[in-house]
Amino acid sequence: MSEGGGGGRSERIEGGRGDAGRGVSPWTPAHSNALLQQRVLGVNFHAIAPDNRAEVTQRLRLAADLGTSLDPDQPVQAQTPTIFVAFYDGYRDTGLFGAELCADLGIRAYFFPIFASADPQRAQLSDADLAQIATAHELCFHSNNHFGADQVTPDTVSREVLGPIERLRAITGQVPRIAAWRGGTRFDDQTLGDRTIRDLGVRFQVSNWSVERIPEARPT
Repeated sequence: MSEGGGGGRSERIEGGRGDAGRGVSPWTPAHSNALLQQRVLGVNFHAIAPDNRAEVTQRLRLAADLGTSLDPDQPVQAQTPTIFVAFYDGYRDTGLFGAELCADLGIRAYFFPIFASADPQRAQLSDADLAQIATAHELCFHSNNHFGADQVTPDTVSREVLGPIERLRAITGQVPRIAAWRGGTRFDDQTLGDRTIRDLGVRFQVSNWSVERIPEARPT
């Protein structure tokens, strides 16, 4: 499931043990088969220009007619299409527009804000904005400065992971259950970023290919 704008087919799969020598769960023929069996349509946005709002409205209206919003804790029915609508990076104009539109269409959307501005010319969603959005949609982890999991170090883990997750917990009352990193990577327990979100209680990770349950830590 790509972090970029537009839509595409994705899948919801259960996480497993990583292969020996790597921390990423191997992609198997079963995953590819599930991709064909489970019809999950991913529709993702970053910044939506005012001139494009009519087209976005049309696309989301079509998506809403296809099926219900994905809940990764619930089984996906092979015969029923499911949609996963996501808004990335916390742009205020896009977020408020998308939240209201999705609520009107009956879509429960997923918001992945960052807290350091990705574009100084655009305002970011405030904590008050996010609290309002969370009454109808779900807030998810996406780091502070738009980091990839492999960019997190002992020096940046507090700023990029601990801080944003605590901030979201303060807004919603709970740890976010879903995360996504810049680059749309799958879970890799060789990276400090991924190990930390797992230790903090995040349970699912969105990648360019899937929405996966984060695997349990290996016994030491």
